[in-house]
Amino acid sequence: MKVFIRGQKRFGYKGTVLLLVAMLTALLSGCGNNSDSANAGGEASTEASAEASAEPVKVRFALDTAATGSLQFRTAVAQGFFKKHGIEAEVSNFAYGIDTINAMLVERADTGSAADYALLNSLSKGDFKVVSTLSRETEQSAASSVIIAKGDDITSAKDLEGKRLGVVKGTVYEYIWSKYLENVGVDESKVKFVPYSTPDEGLIGMQKGQIDAVIAASIFIEKFLGIKGAHQIGDLSDANASISSYFVVQSKFIEEHPEAVANILKAVKEAVDYIADHKEETAQLAFDEVKLPKEGVLKDLEQLTYTIGFSQEDYEHLEEMKSFIKDKGILKVDYDLKSKLALDPLREAFPDLVTYK
Repeated sequence: MKVFIRGQKRFGYKGTVLLLVAMLTALLSGCGNNSDSANAGGEASTEASAEASAEPVKVRFALDTAATGSLQFRTAVAQGFFKKHGIEAEVSNFAYGIDTINAMLVERADTGSAADYALLNSLSKGDFKVVSTLSRETEQSAASSVIIAKGDDITSAKDLEGKRLGVVKGTVYEYIWSKYLENVGVDESKVKFVPYSTPDEGLIGMQKGQIDAVIAASIFIEKFLGIKGAHQIGDLSDANASISSYFVVQSKFIEEHPEAVANILKAVKEAVDYIADHKEETAQLAFDEVKLPKEGVLKDLEQLTYTIGFSQEDYEHLEEMKSFIKDKGILKVDYDLKSKLALDPLREAFPDLVTYK
């Protein structure tokens, strides 16, 4: 203030005005330089800020509780991978993969997952599409699905003729039984299929003598073998069939939230990688959430092949199975399989994991 007064006395009124203009110009010039410096990296900062403040996308996940089919999704929730990628996950539990598809058909879920057979039978019934493969068969996983029979009169596959075979209707087990019987030389028309809805129903059916043989997988193998008189007579490798599972999303959701679908896949891929190095924690999660025995889950995790991607082999596998169930008269409504794929979100998230042309 004293400088200003002295300046006023020394320079007079006009001098003071000129001094003020010079000072203001210098000040504005400095601010401009600071603004330019901020803008040099400001675009990325603004984008990051906008991304961080964006509202998460709510997704209704339908998950199965049989074996370990949905642990990659449960892990993505538990470890915060979905949240990290802007997904608000709402989880509903169902017994089998086919039940998650049915939940989508009545619009109770945005996503589901199922083995190839159940998926192919359902793709013509609803407006949803395959966005990724979730698992592929290996020699180890094939041997982990076994044929268990009860009774001294069944010592080999040939003895299944005239017997009652338990099967979960609408699931891949229908396909496995068909391929198994064909491969071992038993006429499918000479057996009786007894449907059941849950593993517990199958266990009770065999205990009561209503079912002579079942296909058991994962932790349920020991439960079925625990029945008096039950024993293993073969496994999935005898069926000359492979099983893969797939992730499906409602078409409308894909159209409205393509980026969210890509982010779901990113989160699940992180979960798959996490599971590979954290099997104990994953087995504990399976017990905590769906009461699956830890030891059984740990054994399954050594054989399972969780994955994210879609290959030419995945497509050819689906086409081959589709032809099989069509020729058998199981597939009631035919469709173009290519029209049921929506791989753009997967290509955006992991372009190297899509080899299908």
